[in-house]
Amino acid sequence: MEIVFRLIPLLILLGTGVMGAIVVLNNITAPGANLAFVEHIMTMDTTNMDEGTQWREIRSPILHRVAFASILVLEVAVTVLALVGSYFLVANLGAPTDAWEAAKLFGYLGFMAALVVWFLIIQVVGAEWFVSWQSEGWNAIRDSTRINLITVAGIILLRLA
Repeated sequence: MEIVFRLIPLLILLGTGVMGAIVVLNNITAPGANLAFVEHIMTMDTTNMDEGTQWREIRSPILHRVAFASILVLEVAVTVLALVGSYFLVANLGAPTDAWEAAKLFGYLGFMAALVVWFLIIQVVGAEWFVSWQSEGWNAIRDSTRINLITVAGIILLRLA
């Protein structure tokens, strides 16, 4: 029965790594869509244009590309850490408790990197700082919330496993 409870967080971590790989692939092979997303959020051109927040807008195409590239690097980190973490968990699936606990490190790091991307960057910076929550078409609150809830569940279940 213990192995079943070890498999659950492993599957969430593996899913995080595979999702990260798909996101990275999409951002490398078709960067236009997500670069446009970054541009609209940073320029705040689809928000309510309130003077109290509009001073935060960033209209520099160079800074948009730097932000996009930085997010891409972090998404690569999510992917690598989650897949390496999945490997270590698989390798120690039936191992004694001490080895299993040691094998969790990269899993925690992968989940932490996912929170940096989809919570800190997308929700805190994008939705709150750049008030993209006001935009009907250029906000990722629903998708990032879904990812963050799964990530937090993965952290809790990995800790309990």
